[in-house]
Formats: sequence, C-alpha cells, structure tokens
Amino acid sequence: MSRPASAPSGLPLGLRLAFPLALVAVALAAFWPCIDYPFVALDDDANFELNFLFRGLGDEQLRWMWGWRSYHYGHWHPLTWMTFGWDYARAGLDAPAYHRTSLAIHALSVLTFWWMALELLRWCSGRLQAERPAEEPTRASELLLHGCAALATLAWAIHPLRVENVVWLTERRDLLSALFLFATVAAYLRMQRFGALRGAWLVLALATYALSLLSKAWGMTLPVVLLALDAYPLRRLSRTSLRALLVEKLWFVPLAALGAFQAASAQREIAATVTLDEHGVLHRLAQANYGLCFYVLKTLWPSNLGCHYLLELDFDPLRPIYLAAIASVVAITVVTFLLRRRMPALFAAWFVYGVLVSPVLGLLQSGAQKVADRYAQLGSIPLLFLAVGALLVWLDSRREQLARAPVVVLAALAPFALGLGLLTRAQVRVWSSSEALFQRAVAADPGNYFVLHNLAVMLYRRQAWAEAIEIEQRSVDAHPGRGNEFARHTLGLLYQMQGRMDEAERAWRTAVEWQPEPEDARWRGRLAFWLPDPSLCLTALRGPMGARGAWAELAGLYERGIERRPDVLQLYTDLDGIYAQLGRATERVALWERAEKVASLPRARVSAGLARALLAAGRPRDAEPHVFRAAALERAGAQDVLDALALAMQRSGLPATLELFERARRSSVPGAMVENGIGKAYLAANRLQEAEPYLLRAQALDSQSRGYVVDVCELFLKQGRREDAVRNLRALLDLDPQNARAKALLAQASGGGR
Repeated sequence: MSRPASAPSGLPLGLRLAFPLALVAVALAAFWPCIDYPFVALDDDANFELNFLFRGLGDEQLRWMWGWRSYHYGHWHPLTWMTFGWDYARAGLDAPAYHRTSLAIHALSVLTFWWMALELLRWCSGRLQAERPAEEPTRASELLLHGCAALATLAWAIHPLRVENVVWLTERRDLLSALFLFATVAAYLRMQRFGALRGAWLVLALATYALSLLSKAWGMTLPVVLLALDAYPLRRLSRTSLRALLVEKLWFVPLAALGAFQAASAQREIAATVTLDEHGVLHRLAQANYGLCFYVLKTLWPSNLGCHYLLELDFDPLRPIYLAAIASVVAITVVTFLLRRRMPALFAAWFVYGVLVSPVLGLLQSGAQKVADRYAQLGSIPLLFLAVGALLVWLDSRREQLARAPVVVLAALAPFALGLGLLTRAQVRVWSSSEALFQRAVAADPGNYFVLHNLAVMLYRRQAWAEAIEIEQRSVDAHPGRGNEFARHTLGLLYQMQGRMDEAERAWRTAVEWQPEPEDARWRGRLAFWLPDPSLCLTALRGPMGARGAWAELAGLYERGIERRPDVLQLYTDLDGIYAQLGRATERVALWERAEKVASLPRARVSAGLARALLAAGRPRDAEPHVFRAAALERAGAQDVLDALALAMQRSGLPATLELFERARRSSVPGAMVENGIGKAYLAANRLQEAEPYLLRAQALDSQSRGYVVDVCELFLKQGRREDAVRNLRALLDLDPQNARAKALLAQASGGGR
C-alpha cells in the first residue's frame, strides 16, 4: 500500500513559524482583559472559594483529585484539578493567576489547532492522497494553505462563543480537553502520512486522547469521528476494509468507554440526570434538533449570548420553533446524504458535527440547561473546516486565473481577525464580574428564573435591597415551583433585611401555600411533580414564629408541607424537633411511622428518627430494632442514637447493656460500633481494665471516628495517663477545632482532673 510522502514545505522556516506565533498573539489580545477578573458566582465559588479539597498538590489533594469516585459538582477531571492545584500552590485564591493559566492553555490550544488545521486541510484539498506520493509544494500553494489554516484557526480561536470556555474558570476543563483532543487528531492524521512511524504516532494519539479524557470526558465520541475521517478526507474505505478500520479504533474505545462511564456516574452523583418521566423521548428529540440548529446559527451569527439558556418548564416539542428545527435537521441530513458521492465533504462535516455535539444535545438530559455557548467549542470545528476547505479547493482550482489568491487570503486575515476580535473582546467584558454576567444574561432572556435569582443574590450582597427584591420577585413569578426554592427563601431574607417581617413571612409561607393559576399550562397534569420543597422557607420561619411562641402554628405548616412533599426528609426532621419542644411524644412516633411508608426517603435516617422518637417516649425495647437497622445501613448517622439506646439500657445495669451489644452484633451492626459500645459500658461502670481493649479495638476498626478518639482519651484520664490524653486531644483539635467533647475533656485534663 502506497503512502503519501512527507513533502518539504515550500515556505522558509521563519515564515512558517510566523503564522502560529501571530495567531497566538491575536488570541491573547482578544482575551487579555480577563487576566484581572475575579471568580464569578456561577460555580467558581463552589469549585474554588468554598472547596478546600483541591488546594495544592500534596498527597491528600492528589488522592482526592485522582480518586475513582472523586466527583465534584457532577464532573470527574483529575488532570484539570491538578492545574488548579498548581495555581493554588503558587497564588492561593488569587483569581487573576488562574485566568493567566487558562489563557496560557488557550494559547497552546491555538498551536495544536493550527497543527491539526494544516494536516486536515492538506487532505481536504488533495495535497495529500494515499494513492500517490505527495507533490513537492510550491511557495504559492503552501502560502495559500497556511493562509486558509490561519483563517480556520482564527475563526475557532477568537470566536465570541469561545469566551465562556476561556474566561469562565470552571470551564478550564474544556480548554485542557480540547488542547489534547486536537493533538490526538493531528497525530492520527500524521499516522496516515508516515508509514514507518505509524506505531509511534498511534502511541502519541492514544496518550493525548487519555489526557483529554482525564481533563474532561466530552471527547468520548472520538472513535466515531476517526472512522468518519477515514471515510473523508482520508478516503481509506476505498483501500482498507471496514473491519480493519474498526479493529484499529478498538485502541481508542476502552478510553472512550471509561470517560463516558465516569461522566455519567458523576452526573448521577449530584442527581442531575433528568428522567424520562420528567422529559420524554419526543421532548429530547426536539431539544436535540434545536441544539443542532442553535450551534450552527450562533457560530454564523454570535449575538445575544448568555451564560444560561433555560429548558422551558412547559417544554412543548410541537411548538413551531422545534418543528422547524426538526424539519431543518431532517432536510440537511437527507440532502447531504444524497450528495455524499458528489460532495462527500458536506455529509462528512454534518455527520462529524452531530457526533461531536451528541453528548450535550439533551438526549441524556442533565440539569436545566437547554443549550450552552461552550458546547460549540468542538461542534463548530467541522463546520469551519467545511467552509475553509471549500474555499481552499476553489482557490486551488483557479490558481492560474487567481495568481494573487494567496495574497488576497492573507490580506483578508487582518480585518477578519480585527472584526472577530472586537466582538470577542466585548463578550469578554460581560464576564468582568458576577453582576455584569447576570445582568447580560437577564437582558438575553428576561424570563430566565435561574439568572434572575443569581442577579438578585449579587444585588443582595451589595445591599441594593429594593432592586434585589424586584428582581427576586420576578424570579419567583417566572417559576414558583420546584427548582426555584432558593428564590423564595432569598426574597423573604430581603424583606427581613428591610424590617418588613410580615412580607418576609408571607414570602416564606408561599412555599406551602402556593397553588398555580388555573390557566397556567406549565403545571397542567404535573402539579405534584412541580410542588416546591418548603423545608428551606419553613426553617426560616422558625425564628420569627418561635420568637412569638407560635410553635403549634408552625407545626401545622410543616404538616402541610409533608402532605405536599412527603419525599423531603428535612421536613420530618424539623417537625420532629418541634414536636419534641411541644412535648408531643406520641406525634413524634406517628410522624416517623408515616415516614417509613415513603419509599423514596433514606431508610437509615428514617429508622434513626423513629428510634429517637421511641426512646423519647420511654420505649427502648421498641426502639432497638430500628437502631440496629439504622446502624447496619449507615454508621455515621446512627452512632448517637445507638449511644442513646445504650444509655437507656444502663439504667437496667451493666449485664443488660452488654446483652444489648451482643444482640447488636448479631443484627449486623458494624463491629467498631459494637466494640466501642461495650467499652463505654465498662467505662461507665468504672471497670477500666476491661474497657481498654474494646475502646482501642473500636478505634483500630474505625480510625476516622473522632468520637472514638475522645472515648479513648476519657479512658486515659481515668487511668491517670494525663499526658497521653492531652497529646491525643490536642492532635484531634488540630484537625477538628470545634469538637466540643474534645475541648471539654482537654480543659478537664489541663486542670489536672482525673
């Protein structure tokens, strides 16, 4: 099988280097204002300012970053976290330093895109063909090739749709993933050029693909893209069997499958995945076709950009806009398929475009976004190459008539870069602050309840109370149901800040009192699903209502809340506390017995709640099986209720307490809890020698339990080993400065008490 030879470039080295360096300079100039920007309150706060796990590159941080199930905010991207850890190690939480790193990554992406563009355009234009050796390029043809590659690179690198990827620090994963993905495709294309080094290029392609998936998993469809490249422009199907090409891609499939698995698992971890009951098959198909049209149109005309495009609450796939999108996608697909032999580039570009954006089209919907500007980062690439490749082929075919074509292309680059750069720079300024970002998003979509609420929070932070109230009320009006509970809560807080307590309480009460207007079609047939979670607002009501002693009234509101949303555990927990304050032991037991009948509530927490209620009602034997069930299911949430049960049994003497823990052992209660319980029983009876092995064994079985450390230190004090107790307590308080038991015991030990 003949291979295209590596033809020497017809351009001098200096000129060849000038192209990529100039492209990097233009990209840096377009995005340069962002180097002084702060973190924005769109996931940056949760990812960096409130996240203590990524800070540095020590053993603890690296274990978290690379942990198999170290999902954070619905993503797994250890390599990206390492870049953030490096930023923190050198600059702390100085946001401009993070922006400089992101800008450097984008500059490297420009270089790898340029490399990929040159390779791909050589094949698209016929300069490289597998059937014959490559011709020695002329200076004019190479200048034209480099000019078109520069045009494609500029159109990708400084397009306004790139702003979200580059300037939003949370989305650095996009930049890093794309950087390695471009290198993967370029290496794959080179693999087809250099037969002698085929294995080396394959290894490079696999290595960079792995790095891409470790940065973000959105390159999971690459094996299909490579098959499409085999068909066009590589045209390998004419000389290689499909089976051989499929076998070749098997090197990439395990990596893609791993990335897809981790991406799906991370989304499930935060319950972001939307079920078919919430968003049906027809709805997803309509959304997917809308997305396919959206990214094409926004690439061609990037106006009215926002940081959040909302999936409508009353999404109707039969609306004209969705029917038009479906019709357009079907028409384009049919036409390009029918023309695939005469114009293979059309169908290839359209197919690859669909494959690249398929993970973000909503077919497996996550969250409340319908589309996003950042999703066009990869999807726009085949469209750009279709246009630029067609231009290059057209100019090549008329090279004799258009002798100055390379000069014309090069001359057009400057105004093109200037115009696109100015648009991008204007979009960069939108991200200069959280408030500016949300103001722009509201202007783009005035009915978007999500960005309205976020804007209200920004106004709240700078104490613009009246303006914040008006914006937050708009958010509640736009979406008064499930998914916008924070807006109701914040609206009440804003009224409270102004001393308007009646309005604050009224805002919070609507969480359990809201009913939709009869003519509002959004909730028709699905009201039960859209009823808001009232727990946050009811918690806010506890202060003012408790201050005036209206506990019984508040309990009634909680009862109403549970009737509407029986699946919210916090409502049961809070109402249990209110009943305890009112001395209603019987109602506490009945409450948790009702919770036991709700299948969606966590079994361990419900069992623990029922056990507490039964213990408060003086029924320890009835509580026992519920305590054991809670402990067997979830140790952390059941330790205190097991301690309470043991304390109740101590009134019957040490033998009864020891029998309790033997029954616990037979009921699959974790061994550490059993050993610790027996040890504490002996400790309470002042039988120190017998207590010691049990307490030490419990600590060995569960070294993460700080309560077990305090129990051992209490034993040390009773044994007169004050120095051992003080040393261990101080070490514990270094890790957990707010541990009340440890502080009290240390104070006792420091005072010389036994």
